[in-house]
Amino acid sequence: MKIDHVHFYTRNAARTRDWFINHVGFKAIGNCISQDTHTELIALNSAYFAISSPLNIASPVAQYLKHHPSGVADLAFRVSNLEEVINRVRSLGLKLLQKIQVWRSPQGKFKFAQIMGWNNLRHTLIEAQEDLDYCVPIKLQQYENNYNWHSHINCIDHVVLNVAQSKLDSAVELYQTLFKFRVQQSFQIHTAHSGLASQALIDDSGVVQFNINEPTDPKSQIQEFINLNGGSGIQHLALRSPNLIADVAQMQQRGLDFLTVPPAYYLQLTHLVNLSPAEQQAICQQQILVDSDRKAYPVGNCTGAHSLLMQIFTQPIFEQPTFFLEFIERRQEAQGFGQGNFQELFAAVEREQSKRFSDRERF
Repeated sequence: MKIDHVHFYTRNAARTRDWFINHVGFKAIGNCISQDTHTELIALNSAYFAISSPLNIASPVAQYLKHHPSGVADLAFRVSNLEEVINRVRSLGLKLLQKIQVWRSPQGKFKFAQIMGWNNLRHTLIEAQEDLDYCVPIKLQQYENNYNWHSHINCIDHVVLNVAQSKLDSAVELYQTLFKFRVQQSFQIHTAHSGLASQALIDDSGVVQFNINEPTDPKSQIQEFINLNGGSGIQHLALRSPNLIADVAQMQQRGLDFLTVPPAYYLQLTHLVNLSPAEQQAICQQQILVDSDRKAYPVGNCTGAHSLLMQIFTQPIFEQPTFFLEFIERRQEAQGFGQGNFQELFAAVEREQSKRFSDRERF
């Protein structure tokens, strides 16, 4: 199993396409303009995004945007046995939006169906006999390769779903049954003001990582997301890089705004192994979060090895402060998610939330 592509619904597909190209390093693959919908396909190595916007009120994107801000409408998965998954869909009572169909494209032939997952999050489910790069069931006008600049980002690392308070267990159970996910880690994150509960799910192959959060009180940033998003939805996705420091430097030069981290956070970096002085300096300057764990994630049979997890998060990228991007690097076979980084991310988003509340009070 793997994430085939992520489908965004936005107000202007071309503008969103150009934002990802100019700020993150994606390339345009092709587009499709129908009677009511404009769709762009972009890629960065094995990370594929479809971006759709409405041309008139008949577009399904227009209907979506009546109730939600721009964001992820469909998280598409590649599965090994589509009929088997659809049988589980029926047993769970989930809505089947599109029955199994066969699609032929220049990339090859594949079967697909579409279901409604949690709340209004759609999942296109794809079975391909050939090793196809992506399987988007629309007729694209292909673009020539047009990389703007070199990025090391190579794949989607994980995706995060926010659900309403007290719904975490139900959402986790649904995705465990539907896709045979298992719980990899559980978190309870608290600050002086609010908190969240989270479960990190993973598929049997260890490729798909799907995290689910719920708020633990009405002041939580997760609750603010649900209020502004019109319900549960995808809060962020992470793109993985083997050279995060270089990629972040390029993205900052191109004007991408990231969440800030207090200087005191970096006092702990003197205790982390496998970071050169130059890397430590760059990490502090770029405000990248770092977590190291020897006990939880040993490398092979090396008892003294440390994993190293590096993460950084953007400011929200659409019209509402809902969806943002994460960039992540995993060294020494680092798995899962560090408690320290998770705590600091929550605190950083909470600081931005406080600024928004202050601005509202000021006016």
